[in-house]
Amino acid sequence: MEKQKDSFQEKIIKLEKIVDKISKNEIPLEEALKLYDEGSKIIKELEKKIEESKEKIEKIVNID
Repeated sequence: MEKQKDSFQEKIIKLEKIVDKISKNEIPLEEALKLYDEGSKIIKELEKKIEESKEKIEKIVNID
């Protein structure tokens, strides 16, 4: 199996770090906005992966 750029778990960890940094209110607004944008992209990637996995599971279940 080909290794993906970042695993699902790695993306979750990145997202948690972003949320932690933003929630501390210790970074400049511009950096917070960049982190927010990065977090939003990660969320979209995770949602896509979840949807793909859901579709695969539905196909497997419907094979019966």
